[in-house]
Amino acid sequence: MNKIIYILWLQGFDDSPDIIKQCVKSWKHYNPSWKIILIDNKNLNDYINLEEFIDKSFTYDYTALSDIIRILLLKKYGGLWVDATTFCNKQLDDWLLNFTKEGFFAFNKPGPDRLLSSWFIYAEKENYIIDLWFNKILQYIEINKKPHTYFWFHYQFENCYNNDSKFKEIWDNVPKLNANGLGPHYLQEKGLFSNLDDCTKKNIDNKIIPLFKLTYKCNFPEFDKNLNLYYLYSTIKDK
Repeated sequence: MNKIIYILWLQGFDDSPDIIKQCVKSWKHYNPSWKIILIDNKNLNDYINLEEFIDKSFTYDYTALSDIIRILLLKKYGGLWVDATTFCNKQLDDWLLNFTKEGFFAFNKPGPDRLLSSWFIYAEKENYIIDLWFNKILQYIEINKKPHTYFWFHYQFENCYNNDSKFKEIWDNVPKLNANGLGPHYLQEKGLFSNLDDCTKKNIDNKIIPLFKLTYKCNFPEFDKNLNLYYLYSTIKDK
């Protein structure tokens, strides 16, 4: 496997919200054998040159920019992209290999209009899915002045899936893990600051869910270990 993890927070990790720092801590805690690369505005050019790929007439926000950055990194180097708001709950070496037989993995069906989630993407360098998806993104940027919808990045994946038989075959053969239910969206569905119940505690402690997709776009109450998110924090605290 290509054991590199990319995490992006353009504003800089030193001044990032605490939830971002906790998430980064979790990836380091569980994956000492992986190289973790933290990317911000200061070192982005050390890895990719956006000007080579983005037309100056294309207007984008931070979300769209991060979409472009992740596809460029995976195209150029391969490895694992994780959003800065994903919290690792299980060693990658204990589960990910079983899902990457096609050289690609992402969580399945985060919503009825999307085939995959983009906050956790593993790809080997020169993987067919990434190569075609990358080319479709470049075509989109050349034609459009700005993203036409929030999930434009996901819809280019679907475009490839619907129009390329090899792409479709590879994605269909990728072992599936759902984003929802007992998947990474679990804690958001339960409520990050809902009271911890026995079922949620068991699902965290038993590593049934390998990672959690969180969000920084919320009001954070004072620390209380009996709240879902803060209990999750405590599982790696001072370790």
